[in-house]
Amino acid sequence: MAKKQFSKYAIKTMNRNPNVRKCTPSKIMFTEEFALKVCEALKKGEDPCQVFTDNGFSIRVLGRSRISGIIGLWRSQYGLEGLEKRKPAPKPKKHVETASERRERNLQFAISYCDKQIADPSSLSLPADTPLETLQFAAIRKAYLDKLPFVVKDLCAHYGFPYTKYHAYLVETAPKDDEFDNILNPHRRK
Repeated sequence: MAKKQFSKYAIKTMNRNPNVRKCTPSKIMFTEEFALKVCEALKKGEDPCQVFTDNGFSIRVLGRSRISGIIGLWRSQYGLEGLEKRKPAPKPKKHVETASERRERNLQFAISYCDKQIADPSSLSLPADTPLETLQFAAIRKAYLDKLPFVVKDLCAHYGFPYTKYHAYLVETAPKDDEFDNILNPHRRK
């Protein structure tokens, strides 16, 4: 027996339903035809709660535990114990991108961006006969200045040189300006 009591309004509403024989504050009795309808839905593998909803019942008012109890009773009354119990379909899991996946995605984007820049040295304002390493350094710097989401050290590792070599390139190509020097070496004493 369900602990939840029906309200006076719910009792009045359910007693008007043609599928209900009698409804009291603690019990509800359904017609034989409705019980057979639900059993047919069980045999077909359909959701029995949908049959209740389609026939004017509120799942919220009846309660899932009361519906499960009624269905269990009907299973035994109508010899449906052998039927498999219907399991609700699992909700599809939403993939959440991890930090390492996001970092890898951003790195792949940055690599393709840099490769396009290296393929066209004029986009970097460099002559066509510029050494490959210099082109790579310039492409990384341009990507950094364009604020692409990536890690410079990862790009350096991808192109096969240490970050210190890239930093040396930056220092070498930097204009001799105190403000820019402070950006490259913020902890240097003057």
